[in-house]
Amino acid sequence: MAWRVVAGLMSLFAASTALAGDGDPKAGETVFKKCLACHSLAKPPKHGIGPSLVGVIGRKAGTVDGFKYSDAMKDAGVVWDESSLDAYLKDPKGFIPKNKMVFAPLTKEADRADVVAYLKQAAK
Repeated sequence: MAWRVVAGLMSLFAASTALAGDGDPKAGETVFKKCLACHSLAKPPKHGIGPSLVGVIGRKAGTVDGFKYSDAMKDAGVVWDESSLDAYLKDPKGFIPKNKMVFAPLTKEADRADVVAYLKQAAK
C-alpha cells in the first residue's frame, strides 16, 4: 500500500514539474512587461537599471560585460536555466541573498513558467 502512495506522489510531482516547464511565451511577454522598467531584450544588448537579458539562458549569473553586478550575483555560481530562473523569480532575495535586484517576486507558478518560456524564445 505504501508503495502506491509513493508512486502516486511521484507521478503528481512529475506532472507538476512538467507543467511548470510548459509556459506560454505569448503570456510571458505580457508578464515580462513588469521587467522592462529595468531589463532589456534589445539587440544589440543594452543595459538599463538591470543587465540586458539577451542570451540569459545558459549564461552564468553576474557575467555580462558592462554591467556592475553585486558581489552576491557575481559569486552565486548560478547558470540561468528554466529551474534557476523559476527559483529566482519566485524569491530573488532568498535564491541569491544580498543581490541588488529590487523586484516583487512572481508568486504565480504559471507567470514564472510563462516568463521563462518567453525568455527562452526572445532572449536568444
